[in-house]
This record gives sequence, structure tokens and C-alpha cells, in this order.
Amino acid sequence: MSDIRIAQVIVDNKCKETDRLYSYIIPEDMEVEIGCRVIVPFGKSNKKVEGYVIEIKEDIDYDKERLKAIIKPAGSDVFLPPNMLKLIAWMRERYLCYYIEAIHSILPSNVRIKSTYYFELNNDIRPLELLKEGNPPILTEIVCFIEEKGGSVSWEELRDNFNDNVLDKAIRKLLKLGVLKRLQKLKKQESIKYEKLIYPVDIKDIKISANAKKQKLLYDLVLSNPGIELSKVKKIYDISQETVNSMLEKGYIRVEEEEVYRLVQEKLPVEERKILTNEQIEAIKEIKKYFNEGYYVLLHGVTNSGKTEIYMNLIEEEIKKGKQGIVLVPEIALTPQMIRRFVSRFGDAVAVLHSGLSDGEKYDEWRRIYQGKAKVVVGARSAIFAPFNNLGIIIIDEEHESTYKSETRPKYDAREVAIKRSQLEGANLLLGSATPSIENYYYAINKMNNMRLVSISSRVNNRSMPSIEIIDMREELKSGNKSIFSNRLVDEIKNTLDNNDQVILFLNRRGYSTFVSCRSCGYVAKCPNCSISLTYHAKGNYLYCHYCGYSSSNPVICPNCKSNYIRYFGTGTQRVEKEFEDKFPGIKTLRMDADTTTRKNSHKIILDKFRNKEASVLIGTQMIGKGHDFPEVTLVGIITSDTYLNLPDFRASERTFQMITQSAGRAGRGEKPGKVIIQSYNPDHYSLYYAKNHDFVGFYKEEIKLREDMDYPPFSHLGQIMVSGYDEEKVINAAKDSAKIINKIIGRYCNAKLWGPSPAPLTKINNRYRWQLILKNKTEEELVYILKNYNDYSSSMFKDVSISIDINPLNML
Repeated sequence: MSDIRIAQVIVDNKCKETDRLYSYIIPEDMEVEIGCRVIVPFGKSNKKVEGYVIEIKEDIDYDKERLKAIIKPAGSDVFLPPNMLKLIAWMRERYLCYYIEAIHSILPSNVRIKSTYYFELNNDIRPLELLKEGNPPILTEIVCFIEEKGGSVSWEELRDNFNDNVLDKAIRKLLKLGVLKRLQKLKKQESIKYEKLIYPVDIKDIKISANAKKQKLLYDLVLSNPGIELSKVKKIYDISQETVNSMLEKGYIRVEEEEVYRLVQEKLPVEERKILTNEQIEAIKEIKKYFNEGYYVLLHGVTNSGKTEIYMNLIEEEIKKGKQGIVLVPEIALTPQMIRRFVSRFGDAVAVLHSGLSDGEKYDEWRRIYQGKAKVVVGARSAIFAPFNNLGIIIIDEEHESTYKSETRPKYDAREVAIKRSQLEGANLLLGSATPSIENYYYAINKMNNMRLVSISSRVNNRSMPSIEIIDMREELKSGNKSIFSNRLVDEIKNTLDNNDQVILFLNRRGYSTFVSCRSCGYVAKCPNCSISLTYHAKGNYLYCHYCGYSSSNPVICPNCKSNYIRYFGTGTQRVEKEFEDKFPGIKTLRMDADTTTRKNSHKIILDKFRNKEASVLIGTQMIGKGHDFPEVTLVGIITSDTYLNLPDFRASERTFQMITQSAGRAGRGEKPGKVIIQSYNPDHYSLYYAKNHDFVGFYKEEIKLREDMDYPPFSHLGQIMVSGYDEEKVINAAKDSAKIINKIIGRYCNAKLWGPSPAPLTKINNRYRWQLILKNKTEEELVYILKNYNDYSSSMFKDVSISIDINPLNML
């Protein structure tokens, strides 16, 4: 036993009690490396589970005779190199998550091994005779079902055909009686796609009869497209397998089965390299200087200042050094445009990672990165975990966006992960935005948190910033205009369309109307499962809850007072689209929101149609309000700028300024000047004033004063504890008990303050009641320590409620 090796393993079991390292003996004849996957026996029943080797030791302080041995490796690849293992450990401490939750964030689902249980009839007994006396009928029904299925069924099949409330108990009874045997099967989910490809054979004397037209067509296709897919030849060109076989027998072609990628990027012409402006050249010099000194850089550049071109120049330099780069974008809607730019520059070296891909496509792209076939990754939040082995630079575009923060466990912030990963791998980090977050701008100008600022104040080619006009909608109402379009906006739309230019109309709500109400008694149609009003959708004439998915028919008569004074209030994208079509008949429009982008590639299809001028007007929510470059757009209309201002969130003013500035930035990006019309019921708000004047620095100075006075970030750090459950009384009691626990912990921290417990702004979602506590502290380290102590104490204390902890939350609803 002197040469014994012991693996420290994280098992794939998402549970507080198993969130630790387990020791397993590595058999002498087994090759196991740190970071690889293994199959191990786990628990009293020794069920087979997947595990990840974190460390290999020669000795531990434990009776080695009691240790179990690893069953087998789950594969030969090392998917978790040392830096990723350090990142996992950091995420566990930083975001108070489990080891396995951090691992699941990093690895694609197709890499993981799926465990399935099968139930087989015991052939040694006669089950139906055994079940005749004194047993419920459900046992016989289950046995008959298994017999019909050939004597073996999976747990999933049973759940699909029997009620969950009785199934579990019935299966346990059948196992105890010996009627059934339970078997565990492990299945790899990795699925590599193979395709049969046809190639020409180099033969000089080719003789194909003039009557064999299909053979001639096939040969021409193969000559002009070596490696053409057999399936494509059959489907598109109607060539039969018999024709293929005939050509194979003659030796004119050969067929080979090869691995193919499910995601095929659009073939684009090589982008003509743009000539950098003097400001871009100076910005790149300054960025490199800070990189060489070991700093992260915040690039503040006005809209259309050419930040993307700077990104590509910096990545190109890293590729020349043999390194790789990650580019994060906040929305799937922005990904096609960024991909287009990067593919036209770097070709097949670009990989894509975002939630709009199928599992198979994600797995293919992940493997391309892992195998070194891709040098650049463009993607949303999860792309920060791209498996590069020589990472040179991380770029985060539109760094201010809240979508970089995960709303589910682990509640990581991709910007924080990027900082940690750049530290671990010695990579450079660049954050870019026309409207940086208040916190990062504060750190950059004050040279804190290793951050430095580089600014670009002009658009490329000295293009002018769009002129912005604010319309007071209260005055419109007084003048008798009850439309959602101000008279000024209507006039500008007419002028723009007359000039054959394009228009973007932006608002932050989908649906037709925000809510449905009775003008007689005040009744509002609300979701029975959530504490919010239902949204009316004109297409289909129904009401819908965008939180839990509940829907109902639209009431014609008030359910409360039985009057017919049901009216629609608020404005949604569908309503804007309908009223626009009424005012401007015959003008082609496109709508882009969460309802029109549910299908695969729908973002790209809509944006390409607009870019190709198949429509004159694009109507949409926040997904069209940033990052897009449409040279023919000369007018942007912001239908309602007050959406964020009315939210109970200290970042409301910041988000309003960002939304207006980003949306306004879509206008005038070509040769013609742009114009922006902002409609507001609160036109004197300072966020609108500074946005109108394109004055981020002025807005920052006013906002930072308020933050300092109220001791909000960046002058403090926040933690949110959300208590939720189906029983309101248990939720309230758990929230109150949580406050007592927190108050005991923070007794020795003079800088810590606790707000609450109180009902969350959205007090009920999907039938779950929600109460929250907000913790504020000067230092992040103390905040995390307090929340970690609370988490350790409360995890076993509260039953029938869920506890969610979020450090520096961006969504306070």
C-alpha cells in the first residue's frame, strides 16, 4: 500500500451535504490526471456517479482500508486544467455556490454523463400472482405496463405514464417484494455528428453516357464542390443512392464519413481593413501602455466611435503572439452583428457560444475551442468560460449591461469572473461602453481596483452626434393628442420616410398594452400566481404573465362589477406596431421583441431584413436599442423614456440615461445626420437632460453625488437574501428568523447595515411568496463573510422555503 495514490474528487451531486471533496483510491493500472472525469461508487448503495478529480495525494489522514476505488475514467480528456480548478474554487467562495454548480457553469451539458435507472421484472417469480392479495391495484398496473414494454422500462417512461404522487411509493413496494430489480445505466451525452462526403477521384479517362444525366450532374457537383454532403446531393438535386453506387463502382468518386460541425458560419468576404482615426490610434497606444503595466482598462467611447475596430486590432495582435481572445456581448441579438464583423476579419478562427445554440452546436463549438481550432470566441455571458489554453485578452462590450449577471445559481457576474480569469491566466482585460457603469467609471477615474480609463470623444470620420429633442407628453395630452405618437414624432417619421431613410422606434415593453383595467370599478386583470398585472396581446386576443407563463382569455365584461368599461392601458410593441400601421398604411415594418424572436436565428433574420431595407421601420424593445449599426437609420423615436424611472431601484436614473444614450446612438451612423425624438412624462429629469446633451461625464458627476449621499455602490456593497415559498406564513417567519441570524453575525461589524425583512417589490411569482433582506457593507470581503456565515447556519434551519443569496445584485425586484 506504500505506492497508493488517492484522488480528491468532486461528485456530480447537487446538494449542500455533498459539497465537499471525497477521497478515492486510484487503482494501480489506471491512468488518472488532475482535471479529468471519473466514474466512482457513491453513497451506501454505491450508485455510479460522475466525478471530477481535483487533486491527487499520496497520503491522507484517514483509514485507507475504508476507501472505495475509482471504477473507471469517464474519458481521456482533461477538461478542467489547473487555472479552471482555481476559478471553480474561487466561484464557490465568492458566490456561495456548490463546487458542482460552478463546474456545470463551465462545462457544456453534452460533456456530462447522464445516469438513468431502469426497472426490470424479476423472472424468478410470478409477479401477478404475488400481487393478488392485499396490495393496491397500482402495483398490478405498473407490472402489466412493464410487461407490455418487454420487461424493462426507464424511470422516465414510468413518470410519463403514472402519477408522481403514487409512483415512488409503489416502486419502493415492488422492489421490497422482489418483483422488480433496479439497474443503473450511465450514458455519455457527447454526440459528434458525422456526415458522408463525396470527393472526385483523379482519373483522366472519364466516360459517362449522354443518357446518364444524373451521373453527369453528380460528377459536375463533386468536381465543383469536393466534399459535398451525400444527404445534400440526394435532397436538393434528387440524385438517388443507386446513381451514387453506380459512380462508386466505376471508381469516379469516393465517399468518406467525416466529422462535421452543426453550426456553419455564413461565408463572408474578407473585410476591407478600416483606416483608424487619430483618436483610435491614440486609444490603442494608451490601452497597450496600461496592459503592459498590468492594469485593466475601461474604454469609454461615444456611440459609433469605432470601439469594435479597436477590439479587433487588439485581438489580432494576441493571435500573432499565438494567443486567443474572448469577446463578450450582452445580448444574443448583438451576437450576429459582432460575429459578422469578426468572421469577415478572422474567418474560421471564430467560434460562437450563446444560449441560442442547440446543445449539439454548443458542444461542437466548445470542442473547436478546446482542440485549438478556434482563436477567437464571440458570445454572451457563458462564453467567459471558453476553454482556451493560452488566453491573451478578454473584451467585454457594453460592459454596463445587467445581462452579464446570472439570475440563477451560481449568481456570477461575468465581469468579475473575467477579472479573476485574467489574473489566473495573465490575460489582458478591456471593458468597453458608451455608457459605462457608474461603479466601473468611478474605479477607473480614481485609479482604484487596478482599473484605468481611456476615452474616445468623437464619432468615426468626424460624424456629428444625433440631435436630440425631448417631447413633453403631458402637453400633447392637453392639446388633445391621445395617440402614443407625439405630433413632432409623426412629422419626423413622415420626413424620414419621404427621404427613403429608415426609422427605429424603441420602447421597453412587449405585448399590446401593459395592463387591462375596468374604468368603472378600477379592477385590474392580475396573474393569480404572481403579484403583477397581466399583459394584453392583441394577436390571439389573450392576457399573459411574462413571469410564470399563465394565460387567460381577454375579458369583455368586468369580472368584478359586470360593466363593459374594460380598457387597455400602457403601451407595448404590438400596440406601437398597430398604431403605426394605422397612421402610415403601406409602410413595411418589422417588430423585434421576446415574442418575435423565439425561433432559432430569428434575431439574425429580422436584423438582416432591416439591414437589406426590406422594411423601413424597426419597432422593438431593449434588444434593438444598443450595439447595432444601420447606416440608413436617420431617426430614432423613443416612445416612452420613463419605464426605468418608475422602478424601485437606486440604479433607475443610470439605466434611463444608458437606455436613451444607447438607443439614440443608432441614429446617424452613416453619411446622413441623425435625429432622436424622446417622449416623456417626466421631461425635466436630470438623466434626460444629460442624455439630450450627450454628456456622460455631467450625468456621472450628478449621479455619483447622490450615490455618495445615500451610501450606495460604489461607496458600499450590497447583498440580497431572498426567501420564497408557497406558504406565505412560513416565508415571513423564515425572513424574520433570517434577520435575527444576520443581526447576531453583524454585531461585531460596525459598517454593516440590514434593511428588512420586507416583501419583495414583486411579492409573488409563480405562486411563490417572496420576502427579502438587503445587507449593506463598506467592504466586499466582510459582506461575503457575513453572508457565508448566514448561509452555513441557515442551510439546515429552514424547511419548506428556498433561500437565495445574491452578492451585489443588479436586479432588486
